Amino acid sequence: MVAALQAPKARNAENMKIYTRHILKGFLGLFVLCFLSAVLVFVVIDFVGNSRIWLSRPSADRYRYYLNYLPYIAYLVCPIAVLLASVFSVGKLAKQLELVALRSAGVSVTRILSPMLVFGVLVSAGMFYFQDKVLPDANHRRFQINEPETDDFSGGDPRERYNYIYTGQDGTLLYFQHYTGERKEGDNVTALRLQNGRPLMRVDAVSINWYPDSGWVFYDGTRREFHGDSVSAETFRTWRFAGFADRPEDLLDERIYPDEMSMRELHRRISIALRNGDTAFAPQTDWNFRIASALVNFFMVLIGAALAVNAVRSGLARNFGVALLITFLYYVALRLGLVMGENGSIPPILAAWLGNLMFAPLAFYLWWKAARV
Repeated sequence: MVAALQAPKARNAENMKIYTRHILKGFLGLFVLCFLSAVLVFVVIDFVGNSRIWLSRPSADRYRYYLNYLPYIAYLVCPIAVLLASVFSVGKLAKQLELVALRSAGVSVTRILSPMLVFGVLVSAGMFYFQDKVLPDANHRRFQINEPETDDFSGGDPRERYNYIYTGQDGTLLYFQHYTGERKEGDNVTALRLQNGRPLMRVDAVSINWYPDSGWVFYDGTRREFHGDSVSAETFRTWRFAGFADRPEDLLDERIYPDEMSMRELHRRISIALRNGDTAFAPQTDWNFRIASALVNFFMVLIGAALAVNAVRSGLARNFGVALLITFLYYVALRLGLVMGENGSIPPILAAWLGNLMFAPLAFYLWWKAARV
């Protein structure tokens, strides 16, 4: 008798596995189609819009530029592809009354569409990893190639500062009349080492250079040491700045834009900026946005599927239009938050999460409403 009672349950479980594969097959097929189509359209439009410049450049530059542009394009179009796949795959199930049949059998909407929700979570997790490990390097290589909007080559190392003040990890102050990160050297340099606000040593030199084997080396200068009320001074041709642990990438990193930095690099730049008394609104906002933006893919699944559940009554075209409108407003909120955070108008963490704070409740409400019908 026990075996007889367990047989229907086993069949139901097997049927749900079959239906899960059926849902995933339809959803993933549409997702891949929408994703590849969106990437292709993006590349074609971008190339045609800048064809005058690109056709005058070597073909190797074009290939390298768009090869390294693809990760950023994928990052942009992935939420749209997820939304379209959700709307059309769930809408198709609703139109063919497959959802009605399963719900009549006592299966909830959440259970029916749970494979899509799991996929949304996995895509969000994968996008978080992608933004931190793949996208920064690709953006860095892309920025080293001439941007299509300019006629000047923007490759190489753009780091160069005048009247630059830097605070080291140990509190040492460095002043450069001119510093170039490309050559890792500075001119007319002053270094001041402090202890409890009192000067211990001051070095004035004509130049300073960085060497991987010996660190920072001063040339043609004077070193002064302070002992209470007395001062000792000596001139030198070369003098190694021992004990100063900061490296050239701490002074001015070759990656100057947040888009080409990992979260670890962003955190380091934030610490350096705050240590030097500078504002760090832009990198702080971008650091928090890396987490917030990855979740957009999950909310797109939630919104698209919830709107398409009742496609039979409300119409798939109408729900698709509503989904696109919500997505447009979602992106406006995300960009608005970024701009306000980078300007310091609102705290960086609030700026990064502004779009999610506004539209996550809407996504969950739409899902709750669709699940209870």
